[in-house]
Amino acid sequence: MKNQMMMAVAALIASTAFTVSAQSVPVESITITPTSAKLAVGGSRTYKAEILPAEAAAGATVEWTSSEPRVATIAANGKVRGMAPGTTVLRATCGDKSAELSLTVALKAPKVGNYLFSDGTWEQGAVVEGKTCVGMIYYINADGRTGKAVSLDEGEQLSWSKATVAIPAATDVMDGAANCAEIAKIPDWASGFQAANWCVSKSNENLKWYLPAVDEMRQLFAASCGLVWVEKDADESKGQVNNWTGNSVTMVNKDGKPDTNPYPDARAAFNANLAKAKGVALSADKYWTSTMMSNDLVNFLSFEGGYSNGQPKQYFHVCRTRAITSFPDPEPIVPMPTSITEVKKDGALTVQMIASVATLTAPKAIKAVEVFTLMGEKLGVDANISGTQTTLTVPQGTLCLAVVTMADGTKATAKLLAR
Repeated sequence: MKNQMMMAVAALIASTAFTVSAQSVPVESITITPTSAKLAVGGSRTYKAEILPAEAAAGATVEWTSSEPRVATIAANGKVRGMAPGTTVLRATCGDKSAELSLTVALKAPKVGNYLFSDGTWEQGAVVEGKTCVGMIYYINADGRTGKAVSLDEGEQLSWSKATVAIPAATDVMDGAANCAEIAKIPDWASGFQAANWCVSKSNENLKWYLPAVDEMRQLFAASCGLVWVEKDADESKGQVNNWTGNSVTMVNKDGKPDTNPYPDARAAFNANLAKAKGVALSADKYWTSTMMSNDLVNFLSFEGGYSNGQPKQYFHVCRTRAITSFPDPEPIVPMPTSITEVKKDGALTVQMIASVATLTAPKAIKAVEVFTLMGEKLGVDANISGTQTTLTVPQGTLCLAVVTMADGTKATAKLLAR
């Protein structure tokens, strides 16, 4: 009987399923690595979330978010891609724990010979997945961040204008965009001004193309010779040139002999870079500019020597046409304050500008203030914070963005323009 009872108990135990669940280990902390806080537009980087203790990391799911997806996006695996200049906060969340990293996205410093893409970004190589190359950078402005690019193709058999159209006030020697704006004031200008229309029609939401002014074309010719055009006080020992006539530094080879093909090696290299992007070489004798010389003549620039002269505007078989664009596309011109003091409401902030001193008033106590250029670079501006108000001095002539963080963590921004 005893044996029968033991056998019955054993059978009962064997037929019973037991579920053993291990108690989950709670997450104590999350750290985002690497701590790199800068990324270029178009660049990418993969971040990881380090979870402690190690036992809690096993099988843990991390959710990634970006506070400003237009600035940078982040995938489920932590891969970030820079989309546009600005600042965003990356957040990694696991359970009830999270970590944040402030990321600044900025455009890479451009270089002559870099390739410009239709989205307004530039890269060292002409082939980038998902992008369309439209030009090549040939001039960098003094700020080192902006400049000009030339189109990969060129127009042939285009007249500057019909002989019978009205005469525009297109006389600027340095601003082809301004000349094209004057041309666009003429009724039916698109059919009457073939060269300008060919250039302007390339424009999209990111880049505004135009027919270069005569000095902008000189900048391009200088770049093709491996030189740098400057407005004045050129230092020839540094490869600089400015407005030239006759046999000048740009028209003389190293052997000292005048040549209709100055700096052949540099020009061959420049055109080879264009060819890498399937571009047309800058090899024509004459190119149209947007600068009128008289009512009947328009300046052209010869790429067989760098000289400029006039050409009848209705001729279509002599000059070729090349478009240029400024990058990044300039911000809309911000009107200067009409008085020394300007007070305005900018979202949650009240902004008062007195010359270059800005006073910002927030609805809540202010914790921190950061100031960025519109390119996304942080400026070293000291802010004097007192309760809901902060005072800071902005570099003169600067248009920038102030980011105010309040005590409860909310943020507000304001554009500041220093006189």
